[in-house]
Amino acid sequence: MALVFIMMACNTDPSAKEIQNLAITKIYPTSDTLPENLLRLYIHFSKPMRTTGNLEKIKLLDENGQEVVGAFFNNVYELWDKEQKQLTLIFDPGRVKTGLIAHEEKGRSLQMGKNYQLVIGRLEDVEGNRLKETYTKSFYVSKEDRLSPNIAQWEIKTPKANSQSPLVVRFPKMLDHLSLRQRLQLTNKNNKPIEGQVEIASQETEWNFTLPEKWSAGDYILHVHGRLEDPCGNNLNGLFDHTVGSLKNEQEGQIETINLKIKK
Repeated sequence: MALVFIMMACNTDPSAKEIQNLAITKIYPTSDTLPENLLRLYIHFSKPMRTTGNLEKIKLLDENGQEVVGAFFNNVYELWDKEQKQLTLIFDPGRVKTGLIAHEEKGRSLQMGKNYQLVIGRLEDVEGNRLKETYTKSFYVSKEDRLSPNIAQWEIKTPKANSQSPLVVRFPKMLDHLSLRQRLQLTNKNNKPIEGQVEIASQETEWNFTLPEKWSAGDYILHVHGRLEDPCGNNLNGLFDHTVGSLKNEQEGQIETINLKIKK
């Protein structure tokens, strides 16, 4: 299990509220093997959380149990979504990207071939209820990922007309969870957006799109924003750790399209 729950039996605070249904529901990426140049993590909670004072309660520990100091970018404002249920942790970009002073002096927070633990303390929701347990995500670090997503390598399985089977897009490597929800859009042949349910599966290597009704036969278009990223910040336009002049397009945010046909 990459996600482990540890009950803290000591240091209890009788004045602090606890509630059973306040929990961490997911940590992305979900894989227990992550690349050395990982840029961000997402922590999902079951209830809206307080949005200040949390980073000091979240630690990255090496395989000797020692804290990796300065691993995360300590922004003035924590990065929460509108519902206050998703906290984004960003590894210090100055240490992730090569050629910068922080990288040269400190190196990356994650080192290939080593094991780490992300330890999340008893954070509080907006009502003052604390997480009942400390959570840890244990993971192993693999080599850096220096490959941009490439739609030519995607495997697409289209559903049959008059079915409610999902449209399935499979990727050769994991992509960023939030990016997958924001950077893919299915339309009809006239570019009218089609509403449906998105599910990210198979450790962020699969995008499933299901309609509330049956599919109609015809032509469809999958629009892919050029900023679709992997967890290391590499996008369709180039690498996060890119050199000057190496991007595919000088202007970020180009849209690539994939033509699809639903058959009877």
